[in-house]
Amino acid sequence: MNPKKVKNKTNTHLTLCLTTLLAPLLFSASANAAIIAATNFNGRTLTTTSVTDDTATGASLAWTTNGITNPGNMVSLNSSATGLALFNGNALTQNMFAPALNTGNGDTFWTTNVSLAVSSGSTVTLTDVTFNYWGISGGQAANDNRRSDFTVSLINPSAATVASVNITDSHFFTISGPPLVTATFSSAMLLSDPGTYTLRIKGGDFLGVNETGNHTAIDNLSINGTFAAVPEPSAALLGGLGLLVLLRRRR
Repeated sequence: MNPKKVKNKTNTHLTLCLTTLLAPLLFSASANAAIIAATNFNGRTLTTTSVTDDTATGASLAWTTNGITNPGNMVSLNSSATGLALFNGNALTQNMFAPALNTGNGDTFWTTNVSLAVSSGSTVTLTDVTFNYWGISGGQAANDNRRSDFTVSLINPSAATVASVNITDSHFFTISGPPLVTATFSSAMLLSDPGTYTLRIKGGDFLGVNETGNHTAIDNLSINGTFAAVPEPSAALLGGLGLLVLLRRRR
């Protein structure tokens, strides 16, 4: 048999073996379905810079995170992007995110943003967002038989909206408790761009029937998806090169 053909065949075999050995190390970091960021707002504190401008502080939000850095503070803004006060008058509203804006007058809403920066060495994909909706009265009590609309949007670091989900007329009844609102993206959203993404929640009365005398509050916010640790390529490559050298020497 031609020695040159034997050598080429051996080299091809070595390359295939090396690729097979290295592929799992380089590319197969297993993704884990998990909460990416979550807070129940329990015991959250406020920083106030003016009478109608409150910040729910990041330290007291006690974020649970996987694959991202701590999202930090949350504020609420009205349709004119002006800061709003957050209800804080009793144990109920101190343990939720309740902007002091009557959203029951038709086309009235607030927005809040959650910052999502992927941790170094991680990959993160978002699939859905859930939270409980509470109808709250001006007296900061549960407000029965009220509806609110929501839009949940994902905004990339270049300020472009890459996904958006509308929820119409989520209905709050005291007897059945706060409904779970679920916003599921049409496809899994990989946070692949460098920089910080924004998860924006819009709450109020802007999509469905008008409701009077209602303040839209949310609780138990959970941003869900998958995360995985990115394997360090250097060790795998060095090990693979060493293996290749050994295999060649043994021929």
